[in-house]
Amino acid sequence: MFEKKEESTFSMNPETVETIVGSSVKLKGNLKSDGDININGSVAGDVKTKSSVKIGSTANVVASIKARNVQVSGVVQGNIEAKETLEISETGKVYGDIQSGVLVVSPGALFSGKCTMIETKREEIELEPILEIEEESEEKEKSAKK
Repeated sequence: MFEKKEESTFSMNPETVETIVGSSVKLKGNLKSDGDININGSVAGDVKTKSSVKIGSTANVVASIKARNVQVSGVVQGNIEAKETLEISETGKVYGDIQSGVLVVSPGALFSGKCTMIETKREEIELEPILEIEEESEEKEKSAKK
């Protein structure tokens, strides 16, 4: 009846991955980069990039994360700020507050914290008052009194 979707809205170009933290790596400190960061091991500290962060299913991150896009398939204990998209996959667990322009949470994912959606710039639409409705209702009132 229901088909399981395996599609992810998150994509990371292998050519732009600047930093990879392998599954056997334990890192304590801050990661700062202009390129993509792929974490499969343990990180304690802060993670900040102008690009994307991918938290693999074997990752355990105790850090605040700030990036354009973030995908979580492992465990994150800390706040996440994704300027564009935050995706928590079915194996992902986030314990902390999040801010994001777009939030995608797959069935089975766990999120415990506060969520704030970041507004993107929208074109302002100027609305004109609708006078026809007011005129029609006035005519109905006049005919009802007769």
